[in-house]
Amino acid sequence: MTGSKVAIVTGGAAGIGLQMSKRLLSKGYRVVLADIDSARGTESQKQLGDQTHFVHCNLADWDSQAAMFKKAYQWAGRLDVFIANAGIDEKEPFYDTPSVDDEPRKPNMAIMDVDLSAVIYGLRLFRYYVRKSGTGEVAKMIATSSIAGLYSFHVAPMYAAAKHGVIGILRAAAFRLRKKESITLNVICPGPVLTELGNQIREFVPDESFTPMSVILAAFDKFLDEDITGKVAECSNKEVHIREPVDYPNENTKWLIESMKGL
Repeated sequence: MTGSKVAIVTGGAAGIGLQMSKRLLSKGYRVVLADIDSARGTESQKQLGDQTHFVHCNLADWDSQAAMFKKAYQWAGRLDVFIANAGIDEKEPFYDTPSVDDEPRKPNMAIMDVDLSAVIYGLRLFRYYVRKSGTGEVAKMIATSSIAGLYSFHVAPMYAAAKHGVIGILRAAAFRLRKKESITLNVICPGPVLTELGNQIREFVPDESFTPMSVILAAFDKFLDEDITGKVAECSNKEVHIREPVDYPNENTKWLIESMKGL
C-alpha cells in the first residue's frame, strides 16, 4: 500500500467519466482511466498529467476487466474508489419485429453486457482489491445509472432494464458490504447530459431540459465525501434528489425484506 488514494473510473476518457476523473484529481486522488477507446484514453491521460494512468479495457469481458484491475493495482499499490460509469445505448431498435416470413433473430445484448454485467464484474473485482489493499479505510463504489433506471423509459426498454439493474444490485448489496467489508455503494441517475451519448437526443430535447454537469458532480461529491450507502441520487435538471426505495405495502412485506438483511 503506497501513496495517496486511488480511484478507477470506467469510461474515464470522455464525457461524465472524464469530468469525474478531473474532480478526483482535484481532491488529491490518483486516477486510473479505464476505457475501450485507446486513442482518447491516451490523449486524456496526457492532458490530465502524471497522476493518471490509462488502461485499455473491454468492460463487458471478464478477463479484460480483471486485467485492468490488476494493472491498476500494480500501478498504484492500492485501490480506494471505483467509479462504474461506462455505458452504451441500445444497438438495435427494440420494437422492430421480423416479418412472419422470417425466423426471429436473437436480440443484441451488448447493452446488458456493458451497462449491467460489467458493473457486476467490477463490484466483484473491487471487493477483492479493497481486501488486498488493506488500508483499513472505507472504500467507495459509485455507479452511473440514469433516470431511465427509475422510470418507465418507453423509448429504450433494454437500456431501462440495464439501468434499473444497476440500482437494484447496489441497493441490495449496500447494507452487507458496508457492515462486513467497509465498502459503500451508491448510484447517480443523471437526466440527459450534453455528452457524446446525450447529443443523440438533442433534436428531441431542448437545451433547458438537459442536466448541467455541475449537478452531477454535486451528487458525486456527496457520495465521495460522506459515509453513506445504498443511496440513489436523481440529477434532474438543476436539482439533486435522493430517491428512496418504494414504500412497503404492509408489515408482512417489510418484515420479509428487512429480516433478510442479516442473513
